[in-house]
Amino acid sequence: MKALENSNIDSNELCQKIRNGEYLEEEIINSLRILGIQGRWDEVWNVSHALGIEISWIQDAEGAVFVDLGSSGEVRLSAPIGAVLPFQLWIHTHPWTAYWSFTDRTALRNFAGLLEVAIVLGNDHWKRSRCRLTMGQTLPDGIEDPLNMWTDEEIQQYPVVSEVMA
Repeated sequence: MKALENSNIDSNELCQKIRNGEYLEEEIINSLRILGIQGRWDEVWNVSHALGIEISWIQDAEGAVFVDLGSSGEVRLSAPIGAVLPFQLWIHTHPWTAYWSFTDRTALRNFAGLLEVAIVLGNDHWKRSRCRLTMGQTLPDGIEDPLNMWTDEEIQQYPVVSEVMA
């Protein structure tokens, strides 16, 4: 992981290659993995925007990172093969505005207790939610919807600082 943290990715150059159609999917996935490890979330959004798709970035319990490329209007949270629960962090992009879509709320509901922090990235802002349910816990008395175990936090402007990941 240390080698990835020190990798130099020029996201502007990568976006130009995307616009010119001169990229490989594997190169994009590896670059997004590195940009995320380096905490360069605004650049992750820029690459996603250049591609015209939503992306998903997951860090598992052991720190392994998985990137998934979605479509122009959706990327779903899914457990990658080999990933270890609970997921520490799920970050995904939206085409412009950061909000919890129906698909996102379904994912948060389904992964309550299996995911610690979720962040959605928009063009110049981001939104976070933290799960108050830990893996193996049952819903507290009186709580019927697992979605109620997630925080409802205000939209923030970039940068996303490392302290918000916890």
